[in-house]
Parts: sequence; structure tokens; C-alpha cells
Amino acid sequence: MVQAIMSDLPQSSVQTFQRRIVLFPEALLYLDTNGTITAIDKQILKLFGWDNEKELVGKSFFDLTSDQDRQNVQQSFQKILTDGHITDLQCMAIRKDGTYLRVSVSGSLFTHETEKKIIFVIHDITPHLSELEQVREAERQLSEAQQIAHFGSWGWDIPSNKFHWTDEMYQLFGLTPQSDVNNDSLIAYVLDEDREKVNNFITQSLEEGSSVLDFRVVHPENNTTQWFHARSKTFYDTSHKPLRMVGTVHDITHDKEIDQVKTQFLSMASHQMRGPLTTINWNAEMLLQQQAEGLTQSQSKYIQELYNASKRIVQLTNDLLTVSELELGRMPFKPEKLSLIKIVKRVFEDYTHTIAEKKINLKENYSADLPDIVTDLFLLKTIIHELIANAVNYTPPEGTITINVSVDSSRTNTFLLTVSDTGYGIPKVEQEKIFTKMFRATNAKVKVMGGTGLGLYIVKLILKFSGGEIWFTSEENKGSTFSITLPFEPENMDSAIKIP
Repeated sequence: MVQAIMSDLPQSSVQTFQRRIVLFPEALLYLDTNGTITAIDKQILKLFGWDNEKELVGKSFFDLTSDQDRQNVQQSFQKILTDGHITDLQCMAIRKDGTYLRVSVSGSLFTHETEKKIIFVIHDITPHLSELEQVREAERQLSEAQQIAHFGSWGWDIPSNKFHWTDEMYQLFGLTPQSDVNNDSLIAYVLDEDREKVNNFITQSLEEGSSVLDFRVVHPENNTTQWFHARSKTFYDTSHKPLRMVGTVHDITHDKEIDQVKTQFLSMASHQMRGPLTTINWNAEMLLQQQAEGLTQSQSKYIQELYNASKRIVQLTNDLLTVSELELGRMPFKPEKLSLIKIVKRVFEDYTHTIAEKKINLKENYSADLPDIVTDLFLLKTIIHELIANAVNYTPPEGTITINVSVDSSRTNTFLLTVSDTGYGIPKVEQEKIFTKMFRATNAKVKVMGGTGLGLYIVKLILKFSGGEIWFTSEENKGSTFSITLPFEPENMDSAIKIP
């Protein structure tokens, strides 16, 4: 029967159906012009779950379709009668057992023995639909997760300059999905002080392949300031020309507010602890000085341990107070003209005993005729103290520490200071964390007891304010070199440090 039907089809239709049968061998049937089934193949029985041809022949094809799709199927059937064919009509079909399957139907009108007939090729697309539904479900779950976490994602097709934002991105920025978005749209709502950082974030991602940034946005509806954390990744062609950038934006306003409360608490607690700890430290030192006046060796040992412990706690308290004051923008800044070389030598004097005790070889190189630096004395001493303390503490006995102070030849009106040591070095896998708060390298924890993990974090904060920079090179068991730049005179001459 099928061969007879195919012989009456136009050649183009025959070729089409032959391709469909090869690709989708599930089912083939034909009907009269009323939609009644007049013949089927074995695949129809298998697809619809019927036992034999007699059960289907004489039935209306429309009865095999779901109620919700039946009208659409009938309209498409009429289209075959008028236009001669249809392709890829998708509908829900009903099996003998009452279960549903999704099918794609293509049909063509032909004449068989002077009688008009219609042939249908039916393809079961339920498995493909299941995959599509899984993708859609994953997209839905992702969208819900982004809404819960206040997490948006975006894509930028760089050659066409077209952007795609998820729904949560629009909500984060207080925009509607109909809004036209681009880099200017993003920067328009960024706080003025952070716009240059956002531009640098984009530039860095284009040049280096990725970037990370915390920045602030003013919400257009309620005029409130929100903190966002952004990450990006750039993809390139074979010639390293940027093609596409993707990224995420996360609302971290609540996290920042919690950090602010914690910082305020640390500031208050540190202030309250400072006085009693200083008293303990002073009294322990006074007792040690009384050794010649009657202290036993055992008593002297206990008092020395008390003194050392109190010094460590005082240092930790001072570091915590410095961090909290810097982060809150309350650190006083009193600029004055200072000799950078004199300050460096003065700080080294605090470590004269330790350097001699460890037999460390100290090399000092100072360029001649260096100008004065205009900065805050306490902040400058803090920077140099932290760098030298690290070099002294993490260099083993008979090691070498080298300090160089000069004018930076690659920058205008800028000092360059480097501190090198032959110490324990920093493991490569941990180097990216070295400037984070409370971080100490694993080998440092084993070799040296009592560090706070705040020193380099403090240095980076101060330099961030003053317009300086810090970087380093390090190799485990060979040593480290930390380099900083300091402007002759900082651009920000406000009376207090402001760190966004």
C-alpha cells in the first residue's frame, strides 16, 4: 500500500518523504480528505501501542490528538487541502493506553487512482522534548537561584557590541528588561568615586582575560547605595583578539554592612584593651629590671614569658586597631616633610638586637640626594616596620636582608623601596592570598610563632590610600623581595584616610 502511495506522489515529495523515513522511521500513515485513517505501517502500531491495523483503520486521526491540540491539528489539515502540504506540525498524540507523546507531523496531498489522499510522516519527538525541558528547567532553577542570592549574569559580544543581561541583572540595577543595556548603562549608575575602577575592571579583563572588583551603585528607584561584587572572563580568537566577555554581579551590600559592624566592634574593643595591656606590659618589664634585686631564675623565666606574651598581644591589638581605623576611614592623616632614609634607619634600630642575635647580614643601599617625602609619620613608619619585621622574622640565622631606597625611574615623582631576604619564601599556591586579612603562609606558621597575618594587609591599605603600590616575588626556601612605590607627595591630602 505504501509503495502504491509513493508511486503517485510528485518526485519532490517522494524525495522529501524518503529522507524523513530514513531519518525518522517511527511512523507512516495515510488518510482520506475527512481525516479518516485508511492505511498505516507497522511503526504506527509500535508508536501508538495498537495491536493490529484493523484497530486503527477507520478511526479519525483527530481522535488520536489531545483536546488542547485538536483544533490546531484540524486547521493544519485544512491547510493541506488548500496548499498541498504541511511540515513539522507539533502536537500531543494519544497512545492506546491513554498516555501522551509529543509528535512532529509532516503531510502532503496526493492523488491515488483518481482519489485525493493525504500521507503523514510522524516522528516521536518526546525524547528530544525531554532534553529541551531539562534545559529549560535548569534555566528556571538558575534564574530562581540568582534571584534568591541577588546574583546576576551578563554577556557582551564584543565585535557587535551587543549585551545580554539575565532578569536578575535588570533587578539589581533597578531597570526593566526592555531597557537598552551596554557598558555606559552600567557605569551610569556607578557611584562617581568608583567609575574609574569599573572602567579599569573592563580594561583589565580585555587585556588579561579576567578581573574582580567590588564597587558601589546608586539604585535609581530609592537612591540607596548598594555594594556589588563583579567577576569577568574574556574569550579570544586565535590571534588573541577579544570576542566575548561574560561575568557575574553579586549584591554584597548586606555583607559590607556586617563587615562595618564588625570593624566598629574591633575598633572599640581594641581601644578598651590597649590601656590594660600596656599596663601589664610595663609592669612585666619593670619586674624584669628587678632581677638583680632578688628574683630567682625561675621567677625571672616566668616574668619573661609574661612579658613576651603581653608584647604579642599588644602588637595584635595595635594591628587590629590600625586595620579598623583604616577600614572605617577614621585614621588621622597629618602630612609633614620627612626624610625617608632616616625613617628607614630609625625602624631598623628597633630590630638591632634581633638582627645581631640571628647573625643576619644587613645590606643598606640608599641613593644620594633623595628629596623629602610628604606623608604621615605614623603611616610611613607602619609601612616600613611591617616590611622589615617580615624580613627579620622570616629569615633564618645567618641569612641576608637587603634594602634599597631610590627614585623610581619608571614613574614621575615617586620613590621605590625594596626589601629582599634569603628567608623561607612563600609557597607558590598561596601567593595570591598574601595580602588578605589574617592570612599567614603555611610554612610561616610552622617556622615562626606569633604572627598576626595583618601586616601586609595594613601596608596594602595604606598604600591604596596614598597612591602607592606593592608587589613581590618569592620562591619557597630561597626568599622574597617586596617592592613598594611611594609618591613624593600623595594626591589625597584630606585630614583622614578614606578607603572605599
